[in-house]
Amino acid sequence: MLVLGEVLTSLLPSSTALPADACERLLALTTGAQVRRSDRPMSYVVSPERLTGVDCQVPTGPHGTARAIGTVTTRAVLTGGHVLQSSTRTVAERSSHNRRLPWSYYLARPSTVEVVGKYKERALADAFLDVVPSSPMLNLASIAGHTADRVRASSLVDSRVPFRSRQTTLRWVAQLSSSEDAFTFTVERADHRTVRLETQGTDLGDVVALCEDLALHDWLLTTLTGIVTRAALTTPKPSAAADRIRPAVDHLLHLWMPGARLEVRTRKFWEQMEQRAGFGVQWAASVQRIRDHLALSTLRELSTLRELGQLAGPAS
Repeated sequence: MLVLGEVLTSLLPSSTALPADACERLLALTTGAQVRRSDRPMSYVVSPERLTGVDCQVPTGPHGTARAIGTVTTRAVLTGGHVLQSSTRTVAERSSHNRRLPWSYYLARPSTVEVVGKYKERALADAFLDVVPSSPMLNLASIAGHTADRVRASSLVDSRVPFRSRQTTLRWVAQLSSSEDAFTFTVERADHRTVRLETQGTDLGDVVALCEDLALHDWLLTTLTGIVTRAALTTPKPSAAADRIRPAVDHLLHLWMPGARLEVRTRKFWEQMEQRAGFGVQWAASVQRIRDHLALSTLRELSTLRELGQLAGPAS
């Protein structure tokens, strides 16, 4: 089984983290369908899944394409009332037909696209990760973006962001019938990552949760390091830098819980990435730098206040 997916991660444009009840209302995107919610170890709300029909091309190599017909599944996720993710996926299967069938056939096989034509599964996976999609190519990011835009446009969101950040994209492929486990995480560009996963006996839902968790924590780390860089902690005015990094303390630091929601079988892939990329080490170093700077800034302010008190002398 070959699965293609994409996860968009961004800051919900809200001045404060939304309470869980508001998150439930925000993600009630399908009338009558249930919104899933968990409050431990932090607020985590998932919208109902929605299907989108596609009839397009998929890359099958550096220069080849094939026709893909079927449906893709999209859901929105809110973590901590602040971080919005839109996650899209579909299973790519080889078609046993050489023509398009009625839509009732594809709707009976949700979250699956049938690929018409000759291709090699490995080559299709490589091309999906490498090719920048454009019409008429399968564009999962565009489908996910529509869901994210719908959430952002809600009247429950005040459109006042507490700090600057950028949206990141994680594009992934998973081969769920591989004879052995393999995992690769690659930072392609400042806002784009790719994941290749090969595993056997792992539930598709667990793979989706893993990729969303990777995307979430990659966004957290990227955003935190961006705030630290822009704060210019070596500036002669430490109080100004402290003001610029305070949003990170208020809105981000408590969200770092890699693998907390994953099953044991998929959590091991997080552990592999930690050994290679050191996400947790970089996060811990950034957090310690922030805390050291805030502590130093506080000491300097107290010292200044004491000096001013000595210069002013006792009150008459």
